[in-house]
Amino acid sequence: MSWSELQADPTFGFTVVGLIVVFGPLIAQRLRLPGLLGLLIGGALIGPNMTDLLPSFRTLESIGSIGVLYLIFLAGLQLDIESFVQFRRISAGFGLLTAFIPMGLGAVVALALGIDFTAALLIGSFWASFTLIAYPTITQYGLSRNRAVAATVGASTITDMISLIVLALIVGAETGDASGIRLVVEIGLGLVVLSVWCFLVVPWVARWFFTGLGQERSLRFMFLLIALTSAGVVSILAGVEPLIGAFFVGVGLNQVVPNASPLMTLTDFYGNTMFIPAFLVSVGLLFDPEVMFVWSTIRLAIGFSVALLVGKGIAAWLTGRIFRLHAAEVGLMFSVSVAQAAATLAATVIGRDIDLYGDDVVNAVMVVVAVSLIITSVGSSRFAPQVVPPEEDHRRVGEAVLLPAIRDADRLRNVVELAGRLTAPAGGSIQPLVVVTATDTESLAQARAQQAVVDQVLSQAGVDADTELRIDRSVSSGLNSAAIQANSSLLLLTWPGPEDLRSRLFGNDLSEIIAATSLPICIAALHPATEPSSRQRLVLLARHSNLVPGQLPGLRLAAEIASNLHRRDQPLVVGPLAPTTITANGLELPEHVEHRDGPDDIAAWALECTNPGDLIVLPFNDTAFRAGAVSIFESGRSILAVNGNPESQSRLGTTLTLPIGAATSPA
Repeated sequence: MSWSELQADPTFGFTVVGLIVVFGPLIAQRLRLPGLLGLLIGGALIGPNMTDLLPSFRTLESIGSIGVLYLIFLAGLQLDIESFVQFRRISAGFGLLTAFIPMGLGAVVALALGIDFTAALLIGSFWASFTLIAYPTITQYGLSRNRAVAATVGASTITDMISLIVLALIVGAETGDASGIRLVVEIGLGLVVLSVWCFLVVPWVARWFFTGLGQERSLRFMFLLIALTSAGVVSILAGVEPLIGAFFVGVGLNQVVPNASPLMTLTDFYGNTMFIPAFLVSVGLLFDPEVMFVWSTIRLAIGFSVALLVGKGIAAWLTGRIFRLHAAEVGLMFSVSVAQAAATLAATVIGRDIDLYGDDVVNAVMVVVAVSLIITSVGSSRFAPQVVPPEEDHRRVGEAVLLPAIRDADRLRNVVELAGRLTAPAGGSIQPLVVVTATDTESLAQARAQQAVVDQVLSQAGVDADTELRIDRSVSSGLNSAAIQANSSLLLLTWPGPEDLRSRLFGNDLSEIIAATSLPICIAALHPATEPSSRQRLVLLARHSNLVPGQLPGLRLAAEIASNLHRRDQPLVVGPLAPTTITANGLELPEHVEHRDGPDDIAAWALECTNPGDLIVLPFNDTAFRAGAVSIFESGRSILAVNGNPESQSRLGTTLTLPIGAATSPA
């Protein structure tokens, strides 16, 4: 086999690229350089402008084109929606500043360099947008919920749309295919079509597929990949930049794929192992060292680089001043937003194809891309460690719900559906667990059979989780150890029914569990679902006695759970305590609430103010209303009894008594 034939062989190409992906970052880190630079330099070394080691490896370019979409897709998929909404003002402000300031400076510099007005305006729009190349580095430092990071991710979509509109208007005006107004309307309609596909159609199909045909994790991953590429196809057909489609579909699937789920781990693994590195190596192929020493290119590149760096720097500085961000956050926003990649190169080629400028501008833009990626790599690695990860007064209750298994598959489905509703707002995960206290063959066989049943129920419900089997000296000890190891945010227990004579005489597991853990606890006493949960009325039962300091944590937890479960199309029923009294004590409730006054006795109030089939959330701290809670359940209402401060509770009993082993032990 000749050398040229070996170069053309796909196995040789994948071997070379694989060596760069593995050793490029390692060598760069040994030289005290960011690992990303190792991929870019490695791509340049094997590219046609240097060694030409892979003259015809088109597969790398194809994988690279998917890689940049995959990068933006992961940003949307892993985006903390709550943080994004919380910092939306920063996102909008930074998005507009970092788009229009560099675009204006870029156009002025291009005019000063002798470029025509139309071409100068298009060149200025190149620097408006940016690519989230540094996002994987940021997530390694646990900064996805940081205000600066959340705002920057949202700003990327704003800048992409601004750049897209400018490009469309200029191309339309130059080619004469359509008027400017018509192009704006077409882009607007394209965004509507893309939004419907990404935010409505794909998530609905994903839930249907995950609960039906897509029971295996490999099939679910392939569905995510198809969702990504389909968003790119719809974007192209709708006349919208595919990067926007990748981000939109990632956000659309955000709550379908929790961040802590095994499916997210698999998705992140493939992206960081193959697609994203391949994209960076493919960008390196474009670098031509000879171009950098041609004066016409250097002249343009210097001007463009100054416009980009100064514009992005001013935008980040102004945003920091307006919203009082820390210096490290400002530096991180600048480092992330300065990155230029595939979208900039694509727009540059389009401008050349319609004869707005020549190859000298294209070569200069490639130099700017190289400079921007180096600055992004170095800057993000420097500033990310200086940014303090966000701290909260308490964890969100739905971040990681520990769910002990029960034998009854029908009731398990109900509680799994409830757990899914609890975790959805936080993008959290369900942590299923089977605890066994004996190691004999029969007990272990029963436990493994129970584990298989739980996995099947979870898979049928569309939940991506692996059930853990834990052997411990007691159920309470096993749950406590699992909660600590898995860093759980809530323990969700299932009430099997009224206590029997055995638990009356000898106690119950539930009281031991509450005494053994400091984890917030929710006990679910659910009736079989007679109608969709979307039509189930939600009730927060709060009394004046819940406002005393010792019971306020329980009310706070109950209010948070009720807010998580609340649906916007119907009010949250609150009583007998007035919602204004609850919020006056520093607790948060949804905007749409309905107050029902009535007797302070929980059973009397529930029977008078609620209907059978309602789901009632109530805090508990002692045994005073045990009989009342049971009577509420027996009247046809479902109950979520929550305990926000387990360490302070009595070991003698609880609201809902749990027979030994009935809800948590398979033995």
